[in-house]
Amino acid sequence: MWKKRHITFLTQTDIDPARLITVLKQSYSYFTSDNDKKILETVVKDFEEKNFSLLNTQEIQYLTRNSQENWAKYLVHRHKFNFYEDSHLLPDFPIYLILEPVSACNLRCPFCHQIDEKFTSNKQMMGMMKLELFKKIIDEAVNSGTESITLTCRGEPTLHPQLGEMLEYCSGKFIEFKMNTNGTKLDEKLIHQILKNGMTDLVFSVDSYYKEEFESLRVRAVFEEVVENIKKFKEIKEKHYPN
Repeated sequence: MWKKRHITFLTQTDIDPARLITVLKQSYSYFTSDNDKKILETVVKDFEEKNFSLLNTQEIQYLTRNSQENWAKYLVHRHKFNFYEDSHLLPDFPIYLILEPVSACNLRCPFCHQIDEKFTSNKQMMGMMKLELFKKIIDEAVNSGTESITLTCRGEPTLHPQLGEMLEYCSGKFIEFKMNTNGTKLDEKLIHQILKNGMTDLVFSVDSYYKEEFESLRVRAVFEEVVENIKKFKEIKEKHYPN
């Protein structure tokens, strides 16, 4: 039977393993769940045995960017996510959700189902989630122990006129809060809404740094506009949200 495996090359320039282990050992009191404490014990034991398979690029980036007070909670969550097949320590409700605020998209990438007119012409398949439904899902997720969400799937979330309110409603409720975007609709207001509401990861769907190749893959997108939007995002983050 095929099983997922992780290989990580942790170096001293990434994060000090001894410091990491010390912080984790001091964090047991943060948890009320026996399952979470058991997972933390497993993580500490693995690290002490120099097994850092839990730490890939994503985890290391989180640890270097965030306060050590959050390390244990985050790594327990990532262990659940990565090794649930072996641990059998998951609750009945998903710890991670993908939500689709918008099923429509403003681009027509040749590798995407959005180019299929049978899909895009079906009104039942295309649309925007109502804010009330979104809030209901978030409430249920939080009350049921969901720890991470990503706003993505078939459509472009930045097309939603109430995306800012959705981001605000999610603020502070999840260990990981992510969104995928093609970057075409980012304006200054939306950038501030993304940054001030604690989004941990924003993924820009950019497949090439060559204009011709990019625009052949991201049909209807303008290379210069997307690059400018990403630069604007970086500038606003560095100026107003450096931490």
